[in-house]
Amino acid sequence: MNKLRQTIGLAWIATAVSCANPETIQPETKSVMEAVYASGFLEAIGQVELRSQTEGVLQNEFGTEGEKVQNGQVLFTISGLALDSRLQTAQQQFELAKINASPSSPVLAEYLQGVKIAEEQYRADSLTWLRQSRLYEQKAVSVSQFESAETAFESSKQNWKRSQSQLKSKRDQVLMDLESTRKDLLLLQDELDHYKVRSDRDGVFFHSEAEIGEFIKKGDVLATLGTDRGFIGSLKIDEQDISRISLGQKVLLEMDAFPGETFQAELTKIYSKVDPMDQMLRVDARLKDTLPSRLIGLALEANILVREKSEALVIPGSLLLPGDSVLILHDGKTRKVKVSPGIRTLTEVEILDGLSKDSNLIKP
Repeated sequence: MNKLRQTIGLAWIATAVSCANPETIQPETKSVMEAVYASGFLEAIGQVELRSQTEGVLQNEFGTEGEKVQNGQVLFTISGLALDSRLQTAQQQFELAKINASPSSPVLAEYLQGVKIAEEQYRADSLTWLRQSRLYEQKAVSVSQFESAETAFESSKQNWKRSQSQLKSKRDQVLMDLESTRKDLLLLQDELDHYKVRSDRDGVFFHSEAEIGEFIKKGDVLATLGTDRGFIGSLKIDEQDISRISLGQKVLLEMDAFPGETFQAELTKIYSKVDPMDQMLRVDARLKDTLPSRLIGLALEANILVREKSEALVIPGSLLLPGDSVLILHDGKTRKVKVSPGIRTLTEVEILDGLSKDSNLIKP
């Protein structure tokens, strides 16, 4: 990809003064733009990588590249046969716990029956003891008969209380079992949900390299998602240019996928860390123009426009000598002239003072 042209105007006018004289050109008056060069890739706004939270064999893929998806929509399913078996067991245990904790619980029925029998025995022994007490007062029964009735009464009373306590303990236990099996089931259902990979946003399913039947490990990238709000150029600039950029600057982008087209963007984010590997700083430029197709990952080059000046006097940068001087042809003689340069581009330089539009610059 050729770098973006940073000046607008006609081609340089070359003039041969004579066969004996050197070839010369004259400065050109035109619009010139100073820019910072950047390169990078095209991303969707809000672009993220959707990763697997578990491992297993990829069974199904429900997303279609380029189509919209909704938050919570299942995009992939991964095998979880061992978990399915555990989930089935947990479901059965939970259903059994529900039965045991219900009003018609067969487990509680046994304890209820025990309480009923103990209560009936207590009431019967209570009546016997009351009769024996009255007879004992009337001297109609012996002491041993009275004490025997009293002992039976106290024993049945304690047995009734004990059966009631056992019933309460069993009720508490089945309720605890119900809550425990419920939690176990929910945990397994939540774990099983990791085998159903869902979209975490409303957006676009851009790309997936996962294939059905492939073994997926935890953390593997399954798909790339993004919003449908547009695209950004994820760019890198040389650290030497950091001081020349600021938010809101105009950016011109070019991509090999769309030859001959230039897209306008705006600098919207400047990151705060220089990459120590390449000494480059990342910046983001949001596209203002609409792309011909919905693609991501395209390589791009960009110019971040620092300043622009119309009606500037411009010469090729190759003619500027060390010490900011140029060679001109004046009255048939070669002269070295000191100049004051202004805006510099990759190929040209603005001349603020020292030349006029009629100056004849000697080409090397």
